[in-house]
Amino acid sequence: MIYIVCIFVIFGLYLLKGYLRSRHEPPSLPSDLPILGHVHLLIGGGLRLWESIKTISHECCKAGDVAKLSLGPIKCYVLTDPDDIKIVANSCFEKGFLYDFAKPWLGEGLLTAPVTKWKTHRKLLNTTFNQQVLDGFLDVFNRQSMLLLEQLAMEEGKGSFDHEKYIMRNSLETIYLTATGLDLRAEKTLNAKYVTVTDKVLRSVIHRIQNIWYYKDFIWNMSSTKKQQDKDIEFLHGVSNMIVKERKQYHSSPIKNSGWLNTKKCISFSLLFHFFKYFRLTGKNLKSFGDLLFDLEGSNGKSAFSNQDVIDHVNTLIVAGYDTIATNLVITLLLIGSYKEVQDKIYKELEDVFGQSDRDVEKEDLPRLTYLEAVIKESLRLYPIAPMITRLIDKDLKLKNYTLYSGKICLLSIYGAHRHPVWGEDANDFKPERWLNPETLPKSPNSFLAFSVGRRNCIGKAYAMMWLKTIISHFLRKYLVTGDHKKTVLKFDFLLKPYSGHYIAIERRK
Repeated sequence: MIYIVCIFVIFGLYLLKGYLRSRHEPPSLPSDLPILGHVHLLIGGGLRLWESIKTISHECCKAGDVAKLSLGPIKCYVLTDPDDIKIVANSCFEKGFLYDFAKPWLGEGLLTAPVTKWKTHRKLLNTTFNQQVLDGFLDVFNRQSMLLLEQLAMEEGKGSFDHEKYIMRNSLETIYLTATGLDLRAEKTLNAKYVTVTDKVLRSVIHRIQNIWYYKDFIWNMSSTKKQQDKDIEFLHGVSNMIVKERKQYHSSPIKNSGWLNTKKCISFSLLFHFFKYFRLTGKNLKSFGDLLFDLEGSNGKSAFSNQDVIDHVNTLIVAGYDTIATNLVITLLLIGSYKEVQDKIYKELEDVFGQSDRDVEKEDLPRLTYLEAVIKESLRLYPIAPMITRLIDKDLKLKNYTLYSGKICLLSIYGAHRHPVWGEDANDFKPERWLNPETLPKSPNSFLAFSVGRRNCIGKAYAMMWLKTIISHFLRKYLVTGDHKKTVLKFDFLLKPYSGHYIAIERRK
């Protein structure tokens, strides 16, 4: 009898705990189906997923900025309040199992590394992103900007065209130069293939996220998507591994200060054959991120990074660098072309800084481009390239109005935070001027999250701003751009990307 009483008492306490806990938990989002929960919101392609992210964010905002979302048996939280997002980001550093889906590709670089590795490596990698190192990339940014303008010259006066294809290729070349020190501009076929295969892998990761039965490895491993992903990743790894190997040999060779490395080598992959010919370095002895990683690898007489760590970080730098910055540049140029008054103000600022000259951008010029920086930030606010990130709640957290309990995934909606009422009634409007007056910005410094948030934020913020300012200043000194952002249709394929309606037209300035 005593055992039966104990069982009832324990069961009653369990129910009481659940009841008390539910009183402090946030409400569930609408459209919650029995058993399936909100899985139906994930079904469909990148277009559908982007619409779902917007819907989830707006509904969460209506519910008090914190809500529950269910993916079958997986329970998640969604946050749109900037201050609550900052609390979670600075308290919970593990990103959760969804990021593990990218590990076959990116390994344990900064984006996907577990907390223990991330803390150590982030501290070391911070030294490779200091301002002195970044200033050394300006020659690359200037040269790549001029190269892009040469390629765009064929589109002058011919009406609307897809500028994304030019920018993606140029950005990949730029990131390869700064990440590895190697110039692959002559390898146009390889360049185009790398962009295409990267997009395919990104889509395969999203495909797995959208289909919860693929969360189980044994089911995913039997899928045709996984088999194709393996082949695509083999190609990407083949490229990056060989480049790291060649660059490492150069780094440790006695000719590394000569500024040139010529290697004729035929490299065989299981899928494709590519010839890496005449790997040429910049004439000014570019100190790439890869070189700095090799320096750290041998620092203090011991290895700070394993060879695999170096490869993982280089892969992550390439993907996180070229794709995110290129996409923002595509969208920002479209927005500039959609608002003549904004373009005129940027050009006036460029005239104040550069006069009528087409000279290179110098480091002293960058802080003076305040309005251009405001335009870039406003583009990132309205269209954050990573509109939603995740954290694993590994401890109970008390927020403003609710408590988040450990063991759940938390979706931090950057899109929702950027369109939150704290931005004012014009939160949905493209208004760069808001960045020029502190009184027109939200009181909370946590409201702008384009480069993620908290201690585990984007390490490349300054790098991205330097690159964007440089290339846009070259572009607008030479061209007038027109477009209509209202026709743009976006999709979410791991990153926010244009799907259609994003074409622009250019005319040479007189």
